[in-house]
Amino acid sequence: MPSATLVLASSSPRRKELLERAGFSIKPVPAAIDEEPIPGETPIGYTKRLAREKVLSAVRRLQTTLYNSENPGWSGEADLPRWVVGADTVVTIDDMLLGKPTDVQEAREMLIRLAGREHQVITGFSLFDLRRDREGLQAVTTRVRFKPLSRAEIEAYVAVGESMDKAGAYAIQGVGAYLAEELTGSYTNVVGLPLCQVVEMMQEMGATDILPF
Repeated sequence: MPSATLVLASSSPRRKELLERAGFSIKPVPAAIDEEPIPGETPIGYTKRLAREKVLSAVRRLQTTLYNSENPGWSGEADLPRWVVGADTVVTIDDMLLGKPTDVQEAREMLIRLAGREHQVITGFSLFDLRRDREGLQAVTTRVRFKPLSRAEIEAYVAVGESMDKAGAYAIQGVGAYLAEELTGSYTNVVGLPLCQVVEMMQEMGATDILPF
């Protein structure tokens, strides 16, 4: 097990579960940012910008609060974190960004657009070293092809209830696994965090204290 805690700049239960199942010790520090796309911004640029903003928001919060002796969240100086990771995931098709649907109707519309076609899942992620005040930033793309879907199948899937907090309105790690007939690239990227590339960045940046091996 790792000797140090990795701060996750997210409230995503999926990213937390991915990292914990891989052996990391995680402490979530959710970051509230404006996720509105900038006109003309590419999907890769958008995900990398949001990942970086989430991490920097968490870093500022940590730097402000962690050294307060009255803060109950950490046991002492030895428990202070060094590494912060954050990510943002979107689905793209037809030059459109598909984030999390705002309602059931938007979820239906997303699934209708994705049915029988290939789309891209892009996750931007950032890793920040508090001790050295430096960061890494990268984006990973996975191609996913959906099987053709009837309106009845779409209605049945939306009724499952896992669409509303997922980019593209589906959860490949849940019931939505049956929607994808082909996947090229990182599976965990589609879930929300490309673990292989994240660990590679940790190794490159010297984050040996948080690695689970």
